[in-house]
Amino acid sequence: MDFWGNAFCNNHDGHPECSSCSRLVCENLTNGGMQYPDGVVICNKCSLNGVSTQERADRIAIEMRSALASVGLSLNSTQTPVKLCGRDELNDASHHDFHDNHPILGVTRTTTTHRKGQILARNFDCILIQINLPEEHFRTVMIHELTHAWFFYNYYENLPLKVEEGMCVLMEYIWLKNLNTKDAEFRKKQIEQSADPIYGDGFREARESLKHMPLTTLLEFIRDKKKFPGRWSSFFF
Repeated sequence: MDFWGNAFCNNHDGHPECSSCSRLVCENLTNGGMQYPDGVVICNKCSLNGVSTQERADRIAIEMRSALASVGLSLNSTQTPVKLCGRDELNDASHHDFHDNHPILGVTRTTTTHRKGQILARNFDCILIQINLPEEHFRTVMIHELTHAWFFYNYYENLPLKVEEGMCVLMEYIWLKNLNTKDAEFRKKQIEQSADPIYGDGFREARESLKHMPLTTLLEFIRDKKKFPGRWSSFFF
């Protein structure tokens, strides 16, 4: 039995799972779907409500900037253009190789030019997001990537990957907690149960840190210390 209440037998083990909803991709459950060479699958049930136009993506991006600002991470007048794209562009733009358990669905593309250890220029290019993700999943990826943008514009330099990705997933989770949908419940469960050493463990450390200090203080701590606080370090910060 999957999360959505669909029963299936061992004969269906060979079917791929949708990278968005985790349903088995078959005619009976999802009316099929698209499997990409890198293993990412988007089922036809998800693509029915998929964000497939630039106009829709731009509108959602504005709304998610407001959602992020409502918890204290305002991007003010900074530019965060979003671009819908396919698998090849996302894979080419990926910053790291820690995606074995976490398929690339969004990337924040920035450039920083250094010379002799000094920063000469910093440029925010755009946010890339997988085309045809269902809207609620698209919004979740959007708020994750906007958090990366907030770190970039606020000069959080050289954060460990687990810290930055953990905080970005935490912002996803905070947003999902405000929703009352089956889809949000599913995505929260996916986050909570993720075994990924960067995204999953990073999220759990970030969430634990919120027990010791408020979000604004936590952000100050990680900018200063480049790590998550423990119980005692948060007490003295």
